[in-house]
Amino acid sequence: MKIKKLLSNLFVAAAAVMLNVATANADTRPAPVFITAGQSNADGRAYTSTLPDYLKSEPEYLHYANVTSTRTGKFGARNITSGKRWAFCDVVNYLVNQCYNQDFYSVKCTYGGTAIALGQTATKLPFWYADSAWLAQNEAYYTIVNDTAVGKSLVKSLTDGLQMLIDSTLSKLSQGYDVKAIMWHQGESDRRASGAYYENFKTLINHLRKEIYKMTGDESDLTLPFIFGTVSHNSTQYNSGVESAQIKVANELENVYYIDLSDAELMSDNLHFGADWTEYIGKAMYNIMCENKIIDCDTVANTKPEPTQESALDTVTVAAERNWDFTVDWSQSSKDSLAADAAWGAKSSWGYRYSKTQTTAAELQTSTGYVFPEPSGLYFKITKGNRATINPGKHIGMYADGIWMTIPKVKPGQYVYIRPCTANTGSARGLKADDVTAAKFDSIAGGYNSTSVVENVWWLQDTYTDPVDATFTCSGGGIFIYQIMVSDECPITIDGIKEKRAAVAPRSERYYNLMGQEVTDPSTGIYIHDGRKVLVCKK
Repeated sequence: MKIKKLLSNLFVAAAAVMLNVATANADTRPAPVFITAGQSNADGRAYTSTLPDYLKSEPEYLHYANVTSTRTGKFGARNITSGKRWAFCDVVNYLVNQCYNQDFYSVKCTYGGTAIALGQTATKLPFWYADSAWLAQNEAYYTIVNDTAVGKSLVKSLTDGLQMLIDSTLSKLSQGYDVKAIMWHQGESDRRASGAYYENFKTLINHLRKEIYKMTGDESDLTLPFIFGTVSHNSTQYNSGVESAQIKVANELENVYYIDLSDAELMSDNLHFGADWTEYIGKAMYNIMCENKIIDCDTVANTKPEPTQESALDTVTVAAERNWDFTVDWSQSSKDSLAADAAWGAKSSWGYRYSKTQTTAAELQTSTGYVFPEPSGLYFKITKGNRATINPGKHIGMYADGIWMTIPKVKPGQYVYIRPCTANTGSARGLKADDVTAAKFDSIAGGYNSTSVVENVWWLQDTYTDPVDATFTCSGGGIFIYQIMVSDECPITIDGIKEKRAAVAPRSERYYNLMGQEVTDPSTGIYIHDGRKVLVCKK
């Protein structure tokens, strides 16, 4: 018994020593610091409704600061569930928290739709341009006032913000701190300046490293690890020149690593990573740091998400004047009327088929006269041999070019949003505006054939004074329509900003002849008015 008790006491003492050593190591190791930067896919576009359970509580040791527009020098909490979106850095933060038994610090500087090259985006947006002469003349981005950015430099937002955090917090830590890596995703907005991307990207990385070295005094920060993902080939903003420039920089500069995301699936906007791929990228970033001894942690299992069926449930939430969301459940009376109406035929993969020729525009109805409340307010014209389809709670459909759908009385300056998908797997289909509609509406987004879900947006020119009927037909085959909306503001994010086309510039009342001379009282003829050639006719 005495021997057992002695061994037990020795075991307890040894365990206490080990615990004290572990605690001492945790207290004495420099606090790790991780930086996330870039445009919208770095900012995060996965909805919190898709948040994995393990990310729903804040990591115990995390201290977080977003310095994009607020530079207080203070770290705070990162409560993901209180916001609308989450990002790959949230996955990294969780995994670091699991590995390190001590406080760590996460710094973020991201802005959707931003480019490195100047002049590639809306004039009110800031840039990631790192040319020294330009930086000397520009300040850190702060906010937007009257469609003008106060401060243009996101590079300075990041470096100024980090300097404040170092001065107020990190430099005062008893154990010190260690900037581990920059995690980056960007490139979509530089697609039209791809020829300059190699130099711009390389200059940016070198500049950030030098600036961080000036703050930390740690020479290893001159080759600070820089990890990024490439742009998916499925993105409507993919550019092969940007991709090749990124890979060239990664091959030339020390400690620059890239994740091949060429086959990554995107959300229905064909721009942003959804939950599965956001999680995959976060784990891939973390594993690169483990594999290259940037952090002393073990890698985690990570496999690319399986290809998924296109989802139609990404409902736009912007306030709308009129909104038809066909993915929500239909009324029981509509289901009963379909089931009882032999003219609709039997259920199939298409849903219910409306085969009755409808040569004049009318709301969809059964042969018994029942008008469906779900698409009420839309008007259809169906020629012989074509058909509309209804699948309650999923979609309505338009099959072939002989069917037209009209949204009546769209007001000048309003947006029309339609989200369809091809009805035939593997066949690229889409919507097109008829000739009258196309002449009056500007195409803002979409407008092309695809095998995937496409978000189409048209804007009615505000040069019109009266409402206009907008008519659309499918191009070359059948499509499913999941949602239609008419709104006063653009219902989708374009390059990370809400486009308000009607507010770009006030209409001019001035007329100029073709020589550029202003004409105060134009007679019959051709003139320049509001940036366009117009024909003036006077009786």
